[in-house]
Amino acid sequence: MSVVRSYDHYIDGSPKKSLGEGVIARHSPAHGAHLADYSAGDQRDVDVAVAAARSAFFGKWCDSTGEERAAILNRFADMIEANVEKLAAIEAEEVGKPVRFARFEMMACVNLTRYAAALAWQITGQAFTHLGPDKIGLVTREPYGVVGLITPWNFPLLTLFQKLPYALAAGCTVVLKPSELTSGTALEVAALATEAGLPPGVFNVVTGTGDAVGRAIVTHPDVDMISFTGSTRVGKEIIRDAAGTVKRVALELGGKAANIVFADADIDAALDGVLLGFTFNQGQTCVAGARLLIEAAIAPAFLEQLAARSARLRIGLPLDDQTDFASLIHQAHLEGLLQHVKIAQDDGATLVAGGARLDGEFGNGFYMTPTILADVRPEMRLFREEVFGPVLSVTTFNTTDEAVSLANDTDYGLANGVWTKDIDKALTVSRRLRSGTVFVNTYLEGAPQMPLGGFKQSGLGRENGIEGLYEYTEVKSTVIKTGARVPALGHTI
Repeated sequence: MSVVRSYDHYIDGSPKKSLGEGVIARHSPAHGAHLADYSAGDQRDVDVAVAAARSAFFGKWCDSTGEERAAILNRFADMIEANVEKLAAIEAEEVGKPVRFARFEMMACVNLTRYAAALAWQITGQAFTHLGPDKIGLVTREPYGVVGLITPWNFPLLTLFQKLPYALAAGCTVVLKPSELTSGTALEVAALATEAGLPPGVFNVVTGTGDAVGRAIVTHPDVDMISFTGSTRVGKEIIRDAAGTVKRVALELGGKAANIVFADADIDAALDGVLLGFTFNQGQTCVAGARLLIEAAIAPAFLEQLAARSARLRIGLPLDDQTDFASLIHQAHLEGLLQHVKIAQDDGATLVAGGARLDGEFGNGFYMTPTILADVRPEMRLFREEVFGPVLSVTTFNTTDEAVSLANDTDYGLANGVWTKDIDKALTVSRRLRSGTVFVNTYLEGAPQMPLGGFKQSGLGRENGIEGLYEYTEVKSTVIKTGARVPALGHTI
């Protein structure tokens, strides 16, 4: 039995004992072993962390140069890369995901940090020199202030690093609440950030529940901005809670992405892409390709091959390098997914593959077989609601217009996929899809330069890219009078 990891909060550059008395115990979703204990923080811990962040912001960080921030961020990236194996193992155990995918995510965090470091050199402004012979206008970007980050359990470090390095590059300071289920890697990298030279108070972590810690951050009068990744339901609550202090709110929320497969697609590539789309991270991802919209003429053969490929996935324990597909996050989530499958069948959907809990050697874990349900109609719950698990709904279409209409028939708009060899069709359909990301002849591929965010109820704002940096800046206009005379009334702005 491995040693149970025990953590305090991380505030003002070092671990800090909680002012509360509770402890959150994390057990493996794959086999039940006790993995770690976290402090159950409360308002008092948030107050201490926010005070540290505010002091660090005005004390030095907001006035640091882009060169200084970039140097620290690059050292931070080096520290993460040197600890990829440790971080990947913690993340794989706590989430229940295959460790080989966790390694990839840790390296993605490294690349995001290096990219943000490069952007720290490039925070630009504008000068307006044609306002008259005695006047100059400047438009500048300043760091927004103290930012509260709230991150989910499915990609604990990756979702953090789609926020944190950009906020730091912009000159903001941070108070983070990671998911109480998966706080380990956030606390580990906070210590690495200090080792890399990040000043005390710039990056603080308070662990605990959403009700006790998350809401305290959102409503805190000295927190200037909130960036949240999670469900649309919680995102709406954050908007309401943040309204009292009129905070900026950036939200990366739920999704119900469609993979649209046309008859002229590369079928072998589409099969792999659709399978990855609904099984990656056990389907527990906001950009999961949870809906397959497939041209009717090829649907029967495609589904037969897709079911066969899903059956070949290697199901196993998270730390086994041969594992393709591991456990779900907890018992209640597993039960909710099985209920979704039952309701879909009651509504008339046809079970093509999966749909059951895995027992036997996985009896102590929360395992579910990859599930495919055909004959799904737009009025069904399975078509409309975010399931957040390895459950694929299948709907056929006959025309391009029908495919686009079905894809857009959702409250969400985070991502979609298009599979066709016809470049004109690919570009036309991509323009018509109401989502922040469109994958063409691939799925779940991206780059730090590419912004991520949603249309409709999938969120507000963007992460990654230069847009991800600018989320953490405030725009200021400065008018400079070069002559002594003040304009007469009636001739001002």
